[in-house]
Amino acid sequence: MKGKVISRDEAVVIRNTLKAQGKRVGYTSGVFDILHRGHVEYLQAARALVDVLIVGINSDASVRLNKGGFRPINSELERAAVISGLASVDHVFIFPELNNNFNVEALTPDLYIKAGDYSEDKLSSKQIVESFGGRVALVPFREGSSTTGVIEKIQTALISDEGESIQREFRPAVFLDRDGTINEHVEYLSDPKGFAAISGAFAAIKRLQDLGYRIVVVTNQPGIGLGYFSKEDLYAVNREMLRQASQVGCAFDKVYFCPHSKSDNCSCRKPGPYFIQRAEQELNLDLANSFMIGDMTSDVQCGLNAGIRSILVQTGRGGSDTMFHATPSYIARDLPDAVEWIVSQPKSSAPARAAPVMPTSSEQPVVRVASLAGGLHRDYSAVFGSILASADLIEQRVGAGSLIADSIALIRKAAHRGVAASQKLEVFATMLDAPRAKRSLRSCIEAVIELVSSSHGKECSFELVCPHDVEVEVADFAVVQMLLELCENSLEAMQALPERFIVFHVDVVSVALEAKDLDLKPGSYARVSIIDHGDRGDRAEFETAVRSLSTSQAKEFDRGLGLSMLMVRSVMKQHGGTIAVASRRQTGTNISLYFSLQ
Repeated sequence: MKGKVISRDEAVVIRNTLKAQGKRVGYTSGVFDILHRGHVEYLQAARALVDVLIVGINSDASVRLNKGGFRPINSELERAAVISGLASVDHVFIFPELNNNFNVEALTPDLYIKAGDYSEDKLSSKQIVESFGGRVALVPFREGSSTTGVIEKIQTALISDEGESIQREFRPAVFLDRDGTINEHVEYLSDPKGFAAISGAFAAIKRLQDLGYRIVVVTNQPGIGLGYFSKEDLYAVNREMLRQASQVGCAFDKVYFCPHSKSDNCSCRKPGPYFIQRAEQELNLDLANSFMIGDMTSDVQCGLNAGIRSILVQTGRGGSDTMFHATPSYIARDLPDAVEWIVSQPKSSAPARAAPVMPTSSEQPVVRVASLAGGLHRDYSAVFGSILASADLIEQRVGAGSLIADSIALIRKAAHRGVAASQKLEVFATMLDAPRAKRSLRSCIEAVIELVSSSHGKECSFELVCPHDVEVEVADFAVVQMLLELCENSLEAMQALPERFIVFHVDVVSVALEAKDLDLKPGSYARVSIIDHGDRGDRAEFETAVRSLSTSQAKEFDRGLGLSMLMVRSVMKQHGGTIAVASRRQTGTNISLYFSLQ
């Protein structure tokens, strides 16, 4: 007898056979992520109404689109297998659409069964069901039973009273450069087809993994900052690396990358130890017994800057870059040879880790958001990359002109928006950590105008009003990124207008008394105003929407609002300043950044 998990086409054939036999067929659907009592009782009640019950399972891609990047917990095949094990369920199939309209049209069930928390007037499929003589049946769902509730209970059990996650096991790590170390060096590699693993590399990494080392990739990817390829191209190459690694049972704990060119003067580019230090906190690492392996002197210097032993491999560039006069602990022929040397080294007696220095209560929100942002960027990028890959697979199987083409387009659009949001999170985390120095606001603004003009061509004109240049104690990277975010914000708000222009105005203002409406202390401030003629509604609506970004009850935003506003506000608060907005419907918007000159 064929198993219960079938295709939708097979379900249609079975339904037609049952109809000819006079059987009463019911259809219901759901995510059924983590099976609980409510699911079981609901399906039992549904089965009692019909002779045969067919269940549709939402695909992984559609679940992520509806419930966010961390769902489902279990894959579509696992969920289908579990549901098929229930006696109340006769047949199960997986479907990719966001609603059941196509399923109902194809199956023509006698009863379309939904949980009692729905109402018939809100079911888009109700008219379809009734058009062929079927009807909708609502089955009460057990109160207090939900997958979300189960997940929240697990999260609660894993969180201490102070709100800090239980730490991972304290273990050493091996940090790996990618190009020239794991795979053959290709200048500005952007095509997955060009990824060729160096002989024995993944087997060597698997050996380290089996010995208890965490495996972390740290790679500079300046081609992104130079515009040679996109982050999506990088993710595609990384997916190919992970695919090949998985074939030998090899896994990576983290993959960090710096997208900036050397001229960006960022804090995350090797030889800076930013990612090693970040991994130490995120993965609870024993750095005294950790190693850095790479094919460039910048890799060696990165390890030295982080206080760990470095190994130079003679594959890839083999140290020929000579950018740094850094002496490695060992020079290896290739990655397998480097692993042999690591295995031969005695373990250091690592000192007990000091208790982490906790930020003050005023710093905690920003620090927590920064930590969250850095971690979510890569997690979400991996999730959205999987969604895009799934969309590609579906399109290949069913063809671009199929009935689900519109759903595939929605999946792609949502995934790309998710990638963009995750990129903003990464930029945000980098801005908070960037080193500060005296910076010229005029030069920062000129750099932004040049960047936006080069990417948007003649779509927007700019004017800079800066009678006297002002220097502020800030990271120029942070200033440029904030202004870029606000320019993109303005361009989005003006997208429907035939002409678009942005004015930058720089001046110095004095706050004699505490300005509570601006949340500023008395003193002198450099003010940078970004003025556009986009329509975001009036000031009250605009400020309310911006404030709601920091809550769990965020509203639907008008054009030009979003994550960028929350990012900018957080960075400005950390710098002792603030952001102020003034918007008038059909007139325009003035967004001002106040930098402390104290």
